Amino acid sequence: MTKIYFLGEARNQVSDLLVELGGKAQVLDELLRGGFSVPRGFVLTQDVALDALSDAELCDAVARIGGFPVAVRSSGTLEDLASASFAGQYVTFLEVPDGATMRQRITDCRKSVHSPQVQAYLTAKKLDPAQARMSVLVQKMVDARTAGVCFTIHPITGREDHALIECCDGLGEKLVSGRISPSRYVALLRDGTIVSEEVAPDAVADARLSAQNLRELVCQSLLLQGHYGRPQDIEWAIDKAGALWLLQSRPVTTVQWRSDIEEYTNADFKDGGVSARVCSPLMYSLYRDAFQASMPAYLKAIKLIPKSSNETYIDCFYGRPYWNSSAIKRALTKVPGFDEKSFDQNLGIQKDYGKAGPVRIPTNIKTILPALPVAVALEKNYKSQLQLARAYGGPFLKTESGFLAKLDSIAKAEDRVFFQLFQDVLDLHQQTEFDYFTTIYNNSNAQDDFKKAVDKISKVIGREVSLVKLMAGLSDVSHMKIQEGLVALHAVAAANGTHGAKWDKALAEFLAANYFHGDSELDLTVPRWGEVPERVRTIISEMQSSRHLLRDPAATIQTQRQVYEIEKREVLALLDQKWSAKIMNRGGFLKQLERSRAYLVEREAMREFSTRSYHLVRRYALEAGVRWQRLGLIESRDDVFMTQTEEFRAWHAGTAGTEQVRENVAHRKMMYRGFRNFTPPDELGGGVTQRSAESYLDASGGKQILRGTGCSPGVVEGLVRMVAELADAGQLQKGEILVTKFTDPGWTPVLGVASGVVTEVGGLLSHAAVIGREYGIPAVLNIRGVTQALKTGQRVRVDGQAGTVEVLGD
Repeated sequence: MTKIYFLGEARNQVSDLLVELGGKAQVLDELLRGGFSVPRGFVLTQDVALDALSDAELCDAVARIGGFPVAVRSSGTLEDLASASFAGQYVTFLEVPDGATMRQRITDCRKSVHSPQVQAYLTAKKLDPAQARMSVLVQKMVDARTAGVCFTIHPITGREDHALIECCDGLGEKLVSGRISPSRYVALLRDGTIVSEEVAPDAVADARLSAQNLRELVCQSLLLQGHYGRPQDIEWAIDKAGALWLLQSRPVTTVQWRSDIEEYTNADFKDGGVSARVCSPLMYSLYRDAFQASMPAYLKAIKLIPKSSNETYIDCFYGRPYWNSSAIKRALTKVPGFDEKSFDQNLGIQKDYGKAGPVRIPTNIKTILPALPVAVALEKNYKSQLQLARAYGGPFLKTESGFLAKLDSIAKAEDRVFFQLFQDVLDLHQQTEFDYFTTIYNNSNAQDDFKKAVDKISKVIGREVSLVKLMAGLSDVSHMKIQEGLVALHAVAAANGTHGAKWDKALAEFLAANYFHGDSELDLTVPRWGEVPERVRTIISEMQSSRHLLRDPAATIQTQRQVYEIEKREVLALLDQKWSAKIMNRGGFLKQLERSRAYLVEREAMREFSTRSYHLVRRYALEAGVRWQRLGLIESRDDVFMTQTEEFRAWHAGTAGTEQVRENVAHRKMMYRGFRNFTPPDELGGGVTQRSAESYLDASGGKQILRGTGCSPGVVEGLVRMVAELADAGQLQKGEILVTKFTDPGWTPVLGVASGVVTEVGGLLSHAAVIGREYGIPAVLNIRGVTQALKTGQRVRVDGQAGTVEVLGD
């Protein structure tokens, strides 16, 4: 058995690097193999008896890494975790001069896993002490001139574009142990430019960093963050020859989120998909352009903000788009009856309102009179936007067809001609998204109005009216057509298999109608089904292997229509029992009901046109990537997704140089990679109190009940199936309940086979809610942390009316 593993060589000798090497050594082994500058070292695993190693073996190992002095460092299996760094919990011994001392320090490191402070830390982090095992890392000492730590995100301000660096002269041990006041720098991650500098009064020259030191340190730190896909806490040293060495890298586990901005949220953005994962810069810029244009235009049109208003409504934090909920709520406070909690619930905003509670605007003469112009303008906008959405298909599809036809010969076009066409595609996307977003805004207001009407009717008739039942049974929901196509494909596959002429014909028909759909429709980097037909074959094959019975949309819509009709009929019957209640409420209720349902349908229809426009942008962007690579602006075709719309326009106009584009793309690419595995908050900004995951759990009465937002009625019991990504959805078995973070339209086929759905984000207007109601499956959304609270195989009861998920057993 190998007794000693050298950093950079262990991968070929060890099956489980973390278990054998421990967290610290496993990271450094990986970094050394990745080309980072790491001091040479070796590891003694936890199961090797120190007595079994001779002095000669140990000394030979030390000679191989450069000789004494060395550092002897603990490397635990539970160390440098994403949720628990173990910083300062284990021991490290520096400047170890000889073999005898090294033996003793190795023993001391192994004993540290059982220290009282480590046991207390394990308990606090709810980790199993039996899993805490200790290997020991021995490394060549760095003859340090300067050493310190670097956080690739500022842990106090939450600024992701700022690195926080602390350092001292000599070894960094005195800094991390708190024995000195360090020099502190805040530097831009982009280029190391100093934002602020605090040098300790007693600091010697070696405690300061030069501009070159900062640039190199920030560059390496950004590379490390990109390597791991999340912000890093890095220990480093610069030796007396000026070389930078990386001594440790672990995830930043605690960040004070941005408080220097207004309240921002990713609600609806996350459920829709654009903020569900790290967002490519091109995708963000498309969303930004449309949202920043449409939101103020809408608020001005309905007279909620003055024409001179110039606020920012969208921004990007931690690699994801967020929208300015403070600005929008501020505008809505002019509306009588505005209820912040109801607004948040509809959109899936998760917030702790504190002692002050949510903002509520009373309905009285003082609030109604100033709001009359708003009511008139809103009513006008409701009608005009509904008319626009209903007539949208013809003109859009004709324009889209023209752009698709040009794709066949686009490779032969001159650059000048192509980039003008690309700008035209961007313009089409901008207009389509403007109209889609305006439909969404009206839909949100229409649903809020309807909810108020339902609450009023509930009081009048003396029983609770089911809002989710009145939203069920919609006709012509565009995304149900995907399911219709899949049902037909599934039938062909069942009769003839997924190869052969009949399958090819059926697949071609399906793709002719659904070529622009895909697994992640708001991620431009992901191919659409028309580009990867094999993906559709995989979906059908997985359905066959799991023996799913696909829901027939025609049948489910008819069933759900009956649910809607029964609730509507019962409500009207109760209203009609009293002449005064009928006169005062019946007409208004029916008007609000009709408008609510119409907007739900048209929102989904407009989403379809939006998806088509993103498909066009992706196809043209890929061609732009080929051309920009040839022209030397980007390194590879897919780097085009790291650009932004304004760069294309500026470059085409001759106002953006090649070098400027290169620098922007290189930095954005690193930031994009650096946040791909990061989980940011759903809400942030000044005054935001994060709602804890525990607040969704009700453990009273001996039951474990998770409470969210009921979005599709019905009760179902079944086993949990945790699905992290759409690609894993084939694991879903008959009768299981889908639990995931979010869904977007690409999940429609999966929702068609699940017996229930539970998500971390979303509200009554979310895609999962709309499709869940059409399929007739219970849906509970907006339970933060549910993917950690539940696990595959647990039996649960989902109540889509009450918004509860009860754990029945393991």
